[in-house]
Amino acid sequence: MEHKKINDDGEEEEDETFRWMAEKVLTKVQTKKPELDSFDEMITSLTRTRDDIAEMKTSVDIGWLRVNATPLIKELQNTVSKWIDTYTSFLLDNTTREIHNIESFIGEVT
Repeated sequence: MEHKKINDDGEEEEDETFRWMAEKVLTKVQTKKPELDSFDEMITSLTRTRDDIAEMKTSVDIGWLRVNATPLIKELQNTVSKWIDTYTSFLLDNTTREIHNIESFIGEVT
């Protein structure tokens, strides 16, 4: 189904019905987003990084000095976990908004 038409100036523009439907369905939805595979790669990479951090030694001896790395390790894990949560929350929130908008649109047109 074609959703574009030629205006009086000979330029392509979206059909009014399509524009109305898109506005209803895409309200507050991020339409310009990376592919799902990109999200998966990033979340997988961050999860591996978090696991690698968890395996780090909590204390390191540098000559006569013993360095307790526990606070740094915990902070790094928290930071990576926040980024994982940011990516997954975006996907969840955006998908939930899309579903809600589609349900509202269906209720409006039926």
